[in-house]
Amino acid sequence: MSIDPSDAAAKATAPVRFRLQPIYRLGIAALSGSVAIGSSGAALAAVHSTAPELAVQLAQAEGSATKAMAEGEGEGEGEGGKASILRDDSLYLARLGLIRGHLTIGVDLYRNGHREAAATHMKHPADELYAGLKPALDVRGAPGFAEALQQLAEQVEAGTEIAAVEEAFAAVEAGLEAAASAVPKTQRTDAEIRFGVIIQLLRTAAQEYAVALDNGQVVNAHEYQDALGFVRVARAELDALRADDKQMQRAGVAAAVEVARTQLDGIADLWTDLMPPAQLDRDPGRLFGATARIELAASAIQ
Repeated sequence: MSIDPSDAAAKATAPVRFRLQPIYRLGIAALSGSVAIGSSGAALAAVHSTAPELAVQLAQAEGSATKAMAEGEGEGEGEGGKASILRDDSLYLARLGLIRGHLTIGVDLYRNGHREAAATHMKHPADELYAGLKPALDVRGAPGFAEALQQLAEQVEAGTEIAAVEEAFAAVEAGLEAAASAVPKTQRTDAEIRFGVIIQLLRTAAQEYAVALDNGQVVNAHEYQDALGFVRVARAELDALRADDKQMQRAGVAAAVEVARTQLDGIADLWTDLMPPAQLDRDPGRLFGATARIELAASAIQ
């Protein structure tokens, strides 16, 4: 289906606010045994103290996380469901975050001597994610950074010195920041938009991690690493929100941030190192559950 550039541009100028929809289908209750509730559970209870139907909704979610993973439910990497990356700022920023996640992990692997693994992470953003991002860059009048991506990939593939790779990576980072700046700062730093980005990143991370493991065996190291990269970027977004005093004063934000912080801390052990062991006794459902709890808490932001 072709896109009329003039129509796309007109739609892109319309203000879009990401409205969070609690993803009960991912099975919050079913995962409560593997995700420690702790202080985040108290925060969840506080922000939803006026919603007596919550317990019923959580109970109805039981068992659905496993079904969701089996059916491949969710947006997948770079997908946005019915929403459009041309108009939805959170989807657009999340796509930039996915690219950053790939490259951050790739450079980290390179620093640690895993050059072949690093190269695979450099190819994916240019081959797939950037192509889908290009129309959104054009609609927003944002500068592209395809050349910087290509140069970074070439440096890694050539096995150049780490200093040259770091320099190429810095150029891509500058391109990512310039592309993000096409979203007005008031939108880019808005707590709901930021949580939208965080949740998109975590949903994708959960899907990738589920692909990486099969009955306690790591069958796809690349996806294991992708998930780690996306979670790292999500954590950086959360840290930026925590440092924003104005947004933290909004109703529901501080509680949602506390839930997110606790949940991310609780899943840190899903990754033992950059290069995974052959066997890893971890439950991918924990990442789906953490994502669901974060989205539920964020839905109370006013």
